[in-house]
Amino acid sequence: MEIKEIEARYKKLTRQAAETAMELHDLTEELPGAFERIEEVARKAIEKHKEWAQAKAEYEKARTSS
Repeated sequence: MEIKEIEARYKKLTRQAAETAMELHDLTEELPGAFERIEEVARKAIEKHKEWAQAKAEYEKARTSS
């Protein structure tokens, strides 16, 4: 994968991770009524942040290699 592709993936996942964090934050404002969704939204945020962390590491590695 080229550096530009890696960077694009990293930027996309950065945005998506931020969106899931905001979704989790917004959910807290709906509590206690929306407590049933906490696990679902948290799991989604965790998975997206794992993907983001991996993409960030790949991007940083690609940047230092070039």
